[in-house]
Amino acid sequence: MMFCLLFGRALAADEQNIEIVATEYPPYYGSELQNKGFITEIVAAAFDRSGYDTTVRFLPWQRAFDGTKAGKYTVLYTMWYRKEREEWFEFSDALPANEVGFFKRVGDDISFNNFEDLKPYTIGVVRGYVNPPGFDEAGLTTEVVDNDALNLNKLLRGRIDLVLIDKIVGQHILNINHAQHKHEVEWMKPPVRVETQHLVVSKRATDSHALLNDFNHGLAAVLADGTAAQIMQKHGF
Repeated sequence: MMFCLLFGRALAADEQNIEIVATEYPPYYGSELQNKGFITEIVAAAFDRSGYDTTVRFLPWQRAFDGTKAGKYTVLYTMWYRKEREEWFEFSDALPANEVGFFKRVGDDISFNNFEDLKPYTIGVVRGYVNPPGFDEAGLTTEVVDNDALNLNKLLRGRIDLVLIDKIVGQHILNINHAQHKHEVEWMKPPVRVETQHLVVSKRATDSHALLNDFNHGLAAVLADGTAAQIMQKHGF
């Protein structure tokens, strides 16, 4: 996915300021959302518990990923765990999960037991996202675009058969961009993957392990005392 905030390198102990650079991933986080989204608010609260102030700006996902991998940025938020990514990143404790699966047009007779069953169809995916295990290996017909909104627009126009997407993201885009036509597409149950989201710290960053520990400590606190649940409820989740 996925998915992605970047945190600038922490300063000296008496200047615990972190710049958060994020991609647009509403309703989880985004520049136009209340407090920049519920995940952003949880992350900020977790850092606050460990004595950090945070500010936020936004970048495209691929630029965020590549920059953090190279050490240009210290922390990226959010990312799905993959073992091969441990070469470049340290992963935080789990943040709220994504349900990943397919939207299709209402009335289209599409069902599947495994990814190979989807070979007759054209599936919209997003450039730079990590797809569920087994999807890329199944030899499916895909069309790649730069964001989820483009894929849902193509689905509504009949240009593709399926969209691989996070359920909540898809519903949000339909509600905002296609209110009059949102009932023309439907979510296919069950999701093909449930992925926990993570904050990651670049292994090229100075004191990366200490910063990650500080975040995890703060995250545990806001989860334990109900702060995170209150934030999600406020945002309608």
